[in-house]
Amino acid sequence: MKNYSQDIMDYAALHPYFSLQDLYAHLDGEADISRQTISWYLTKLTESGQLRRIGHGKYAKADKLQFAIVPTEEQQSLNEILKHHWPFANFCIYDGSVISPLQHLLAANSITYIETEREATSAVFNHLRDVGRTVYLRPTRELIYNYIDLSQPAIFVKPLITESPVQECNGVLVPTLEKLLVDLQQDDDFFYLQEAEGVNIFRNALSLYTINESRLLRYASRRGIKKEIEAIIKSINSND
Repeated sequence: MKNYSQDIMDYAALHPYFSLQDLYAHLDGEADISRQTISWYLTKLTESGQLRRIGHGKYAKADKLQFAIVPTEEQQSLNEILKHHWPFANFCIYDGSVISPLQHLLAANSITYIETEREATSAVFNHLRDVGRTVYLRPTRELIYNYIDLSQPAIFVKPLITESPVQECNGVLVPTLEKLLVDLQQDDDFFYLQEAEGVNIFRNALSLYTINESRLLRYASRRGIKKEIEAIIKSINSND
């Protein structure tokens, strides 16, 4: 009797994530298996913990790591200070070193990123500058390329896109992996991680971590680059 469970897990090992349709196309030619039967296997493998649902009708191997950003004590303190001054604002805070596990060509990044409501960015920037912090407000690609050393500690203040996929850790909002992947492709201050390196980052992320595709594409749509993200994923899947 054919071991479809093993066939599915073998397929999952070679594909970062996949749908029932993807799997059925792969198994096409097996006359004795239907979509309904494949769906049953997927349910059982998910219930047993061997697969993980990562979006509507999407699956991945469950042995992938969960990407997590843990704020430092300094970032927690910074969050408390900002919340004291702007109690009703949201602050997403993280440092550039969290990108390192995703990179192919390691580039030092010691920047602390603070994202908040657009109307609060100028006030936050002015406050941090007035207390002596090295801080930049929505720095452009040209400014970074010509004048900013990313290996030196500084703060970038940026607008927080509404409905951004964030999560709380130790009282601080931090980006999910899905948000980070989209922002790396879109934001000017990440220009050095785009194009070929951006594809490498995506490939590493898909290989190492569980990604919620629905969340990823929903946020990409809000950023206006859904088609670009879909093209990157398709290219990676077709080459792997």
